[in-house]
Formats: sequence, structure tokens, C-alpha cells
Amino acid sequence: MFESAIDRRTRSSRITPPVITLTLGGLFITLSAVVTPSSDILHFLTTTPGDRLPNLLLGITLLKYSLVTFGVFLIALGRLPIWQPATPTEQLPLNPRHNSLNLAIISILCTAAVLRLYALDSGLWHDEIVTYVKYARLPLGEIVSTYWNQNQHFLYTLLAHVSIVIFGDTAWSLRLPAALFGVASIWALYLFGRQVSTDRETFLACALVSLSYHHVWFSQNARGYIGLLFWTLLASWLFLRGLREAHPDLWLFYGIAAALGVYTNMAMLFVIMGHFVIYLWQIWTRGGDWPCRWIGFLLGFCFAGFLTLLLHALVLPQMLVGGIGEESTVPAWKQPLWAILEFMAAIKIGFAGMIAAVGALLVFGIGLWSFVQTEPSVVQLMILPALACAAAVVGLGHHLWPRLFFFTFGFAALIVVRGAIVLGQKAGHLLKISPIGACRLGTAFATVLILVSAFSLPHAYLPKQNFSAALKFIDASKEPGDTVAMVGLVTFTYKNFYVRDWREVKTVEELNSIRSHSKRTWLLYTFPTHVTAVYPEIMRSIKQDFQTVKQFPGTVGDGSIFVSRAN
Repeated sequence: MFESAIDRRTRSSRITPPVITLTLGGLFITLSAVVTPSSDILHFLTTTPGDRLPNLLLGITLLKYSLVTFGVFLIALGRLPIWQPATPTEQLPLNPRHNSLNLAIISILCTAAVLRLYALDSGLWHDEIVTYVKYARLPLGEIVSTYWNQNQHFLYTLLAHVSIVIFGDTAWSLRLPAALFGVASIWALYLFGRQVSTDRETFLACALVSLSYHHVWFSQNARGYIGLLFWTLLASWLFLRGLREAHPDLWLFYGIAAALGVYTNMAMLFVIMGHFVIYLWQIWTRGGDWPCRWIGFLLGFCFAGFLTLLLHALVLPQMLVGGIGEESTVPAWKQPLWAILEFMAAIKIGFAGMIAAVGALLVFGIGLWSFVQTEPSVVQLMILPALACAAAVVGLGHHLWPRLFFFTFGFAALIVVRGAIVLGQKAGHLLKISPIGACRLGTAFATVLILVSAFSLPHAYLPKQNFSAALKFIDASKEPGDTVAMVGLVTFTYKNFYVRDWREVKTVEELNSIRSHSKRTWLLYTFPTHVTAVYPEIMRSIKQDFQTVKQFPGTVGDGSIFVSRAN
């Protein structure tokens, strides 16, 4: 039942080189780029380009060149002698255990879907609101040609737009693609896990992810991070199979998955970089004995590169001008120590307490060492992209958000489960019980970790940022003659999403002017670390002259909504 189309395609030991298909497709793409006027493309994308017009025209030119290049590449691919798989893939006899395993994974996927669709309509937090206001509400042509900042995750924005059109303009519809990506990522973990681990460990890892606080949280977050996890696991599965089987179809699907992953979140580039390093190492170690090294390079990495360029050509000028060079405004958020502390706090929440979190880290270490000895590719696929991501983020001066590394979550789940199994086997050896009993003891240890993780699930449904509660409190509490002011990131939400005409302040002089003409002054802010770094004088005034009347906590770190008041 769970045999994929890729599996069915690779049952055959011989395939026909798609010369005609690729040639005709390449000619069509090339001619379309040549004969289509740039003005027609511009009119399709937007009727009001505004200040974006020069960058849009340059992007359209890049798109046309990219289409021509991609078309020529497809024509050349059809004529290369790379369409014969190195080793035939024989059909294996069906294992009766597979039916029970399929039923088990189906039950996990159904459970995961229920947990991720539950309470999906809760209030949005800042980044989701930015996605909705700046991108998801735009027409499709403007979505694919607009890039103001890194909050634009193209594929997710497109799916969110379609969901809103079909199901209505609600938080539920905005988050629906994330919930579906969340369930799909568990399926992708199932596929990947069976390549590198046992069925038992794969099943337990899927169960752990299904009942994970963090996975549910990101599956209800209208951003591209959960989609990035899905594409990371799917591409890694195809990558390992491509290395082992050298089948052209596998590498083509890899190239598509990798490009769509980058279109979902740019951090996918680090995943591909990690894959490419491993691929070069395979070339080095196999040397001349690996005749199919060009299959993965051309059909996998080159195809992914051309397709990625094609998808981003329209917005490359905008990205280079205002996106990639975006720097942090809060020094504390760039510090590795801050990121480590945030990571530890997240582990504490995910395992319902510090003691369990420390135990999970120890089990993770045991599992990591076991994979280093038995299946080092898992460790390589997790660590190499994470190191590249960290180096790039620190080097460019970006915020070192822990969520940037969420794409490693599936690998971490497999490693934790392996650690629990190994720990149980070691304990069984010390207790002098049978190997079967030791294996069952390891399964019991892993099950305990899963249950401990499940205890943290209710926290995933708490408000991420409780903007609506703060709004209701202000409306119920303010009196005639009062003025409501805002400072920092909270301004965007109340001004553009809730459409309130409250006063925005950027200097302490503006704040004092409001206070001098008001009976009482209400001041709202969130992310106090950000306010302290960007508006230090206003934060000093808040501490000296204002009283915190109400604090509305949220699950986003440092994301509580503070309501202060001064007479």
C-alpha cells in the first residue's frame, strides 16, 4: 500500500532514454522564453509594479534567460548516456510483516492529522501575520514576483493563498498547508528511516514525532519550516537510494524535491550542500570503480540547480537588494550562547521537565555514537547542513534562531530512538536477560520517552502570541481621554491586521508628547529584548514611568504581550 511511484518505476532494470520527451520539452521551453514579450509577463505578474518595476524587469529578463538555459539543459540531458541504471533492481518477495507495519504507520499518520488539525484556528503570531498581510493575500502573480524580506517562503505562501481561496479567509486555512506538511513529514521520516534503520526503530521514531510538542507547534505555524522538514527527509531518502541504486529516476525526483525545498525555505540550500559534500566523498572513495557518478551530478544536483534558479529568477534582484543581506537588529539574538539556551529551554518543554530533557540528551548521545558506527550517513546528513547553516547565519550577521535548524528534527528523532534501544540492550546485557528480552527493554525505554514527550502536547495549543486577548483587555479598560500607544514589533499587528489607529512611538519624545495630552497612556509592546535593543530610551521610560497592568504570555520565546499604563 505504501509502495511509492518511485519504487514501482525502479522495479524495471531497463528504461528508455526520454530523448523525444526531453527534446520537445526543452524546445518548447526555449521557444516560449524567446517569443513571449517581457511586457506580457509583467502584465501577468502585476498591474501596479510601483517601486519594484526596475527589479521586476530585471527579474523577467533573468527568467527568460533561465528558461532558455533550462531548455537547452533538458535537450542535452536526453542525449547523454546516463539513462541506464548501474544495477538492476529486482522485485523482492512480499513480507507478511509489511502489512502490519503499514497499518501501524497509517494509524500514526491518522493520529498525527487529528493532533495537528485540532485548534488550528487559534490566534496568529507576528511572523504568521506578516506572511498573511504582506504575501498570502496577494494575487498569485504578485506572490511569485514579490520578496520584501525573508518572511517570504514562496511555496508555502502559494499553498496558503490557494487554501484561503478555497476555504475562506481564516487562520485555519492559512495554517492548513503547515498541518498537511506536518503529516507528510512523518510519512517522509517513515521512508527515510527504513533506509537507515530497522522497522521497529522507524515506527518508534514516527510515533515520537507524531506526539512531539515541537512538531505539532510547527505544524500549526503558517511558515515554511515544517515544509522544509518534509523536503529534507524526502530528498535525503532519494539521495541515499540514488547513491545505492544509481537509478536515473531517483535522481530526477531528488532534483525536483531539492528545488521545491529551496522554494519553500532557503535553508534547504544547506541540506543540498551537505548532500553534495557526501556525494564528492563517495566519488573520492569509489574512484574509477563508480561508473555512474555523472548520473547523480547531472540528474540530481545540476537539475536541482537549474530548477531552483528558474523558480527564483523573478525575485533574484529583490533578494540581492533587500533580502539576503538582512542583518540582525538585536545583538543578543546573534549570540550562539543565546541560541543554546533557547534550545535547552525548548528541549525542556518538549520533554516536560529538565530532568527528562537531560535524560533525552544523554540518550541522544548514545544513539549518535551508535549511528556513527553502523550508519554514519544519518549523522552526516544531520550535522553537515546544520554546521553550514550556523556558519552562514553567524557570518552574515543574522538572528541565530533555533527554528533555522528544525530541518534536523527527523534525524534527531531516529537518533533518540536508537539511543533508547541501545540503552535497553546494554541494560539487558547487565541484567543477563535474553537478546529478545533486551530488545523489548529497549523498546520500553523508547516508549517511555514517547509518553513523556506526549505530556507536553497541551502546551502546543496555547496561544503563540495572544494579541487578541490584549486587544480585548484594552478595549474593556480604557476610558475617555486615554490614549493607546505601541512600540516595536507589536505595531505591525495592531496597525495592519486588527486595523487600530493607535499611536506608534519610536522616540521617548513622542511618548512624552502623548502622555502630556492624555488622561492615561496605555503602552503595548512585545519581545522586550527587541524593544530594549532598538528603543532603549523608551524601555527605560517604561520601567520608570509605566506600570505593567497585564501580561499575556505566549509559547513564542520572549513573545508575551505587555500592557503598561502611565497616568
